[in-house]
Amino acid sequence: MSTTSNTLAGFASFANELVRRGEDAVGAADFVLDAEGLYELWYTPFEYVNKDARLVIVGITPGMNQLRLAYEAARNALQAGMEHDAVLRAIKMAGAFGGSSMRPNLLKMLRHFRFEQFLGVDDLSSLWGSNARLIHTTSVVPHAAFKRGKMFAGSFEEVLANPLLRATFEQDFVSTLPLLNGDAYFVALGPCPLDALRWCVAKNLLKEHQVLGALCHPSSSGGSMTRYYLREIERGALNPKDPVLHRCDWLDAAYNGMSSRIGTLLKA
Repeated sequence: MSTTSNTLAGFASFANELVRRGEDAVGAADFVLDAEGLYELWYTPFEYVNKDARLVIVGITPGMNQLRLAYEAARNALQAGMEHDAVLRAIKMAGAFGGSSMRPNLLKMLRHFRFEQFLGVDDLSSLWGSNARLIHTTSVVPHAAFKRGKMFAGSFEEVLANPLLRATFEQDFVSTLPLLNGDAYFVALGPCPLDALRWCVAKNLLKEHQVLGALCHPSSSGGSMTRYYLREIERGALNPKDPVLHRCDWLDAAYNGMSSRIGTLLKA
């Protein structure tokens, strides 16, 4: 498993400053890749592609916690004298969907649908450790995207409509699909990634059966969304001001779709 030479070249241009500043580089002007109108892209060292992965999890864009974890992991690995390819692997393991709530929520959902049986592992947390070979994590917009200074959380239609976001989607996400295992299965985290995967199917970049469906986004900013998605709380018990109320229909459909798809695969 390896990254492309272009990936290594891109990382190399930031490596010295990552060694010097680590997570203090988050938000630094020299780590801004591009800006256009309301949108801005920050360099995120998540370029490593696990070509042999059986499961690909797709988010919308890396968040601030992931940036901090990634930058600090980069500094630690570089200071340890690791080769850049190995550094990028270490960064993915440390930073991808990392954080005090995001990874635990993600693991909770994966366990709910018995992904440990699907992947043949005893503990799904090992996907970020001894069984890292089984998983590839990525995002529709792989470099951290901001809109009006806040993390981008828009629709896939907005990604396609904006030249800056569409360019990084095509160059840094779509371009990696041919590198991946043709038998890999894809799971989306939310509506935007699910629509992106469906777009890829329509463009014959993925096969329809490869897209298992969607989990809800595991971020803590979603409030009660993970609990609702997993049927731990009913719609009627939600606070009338809870924004999850506006997402219940999508969450119900996503849950039912994932449950049916995984159930079929486990019976096969």
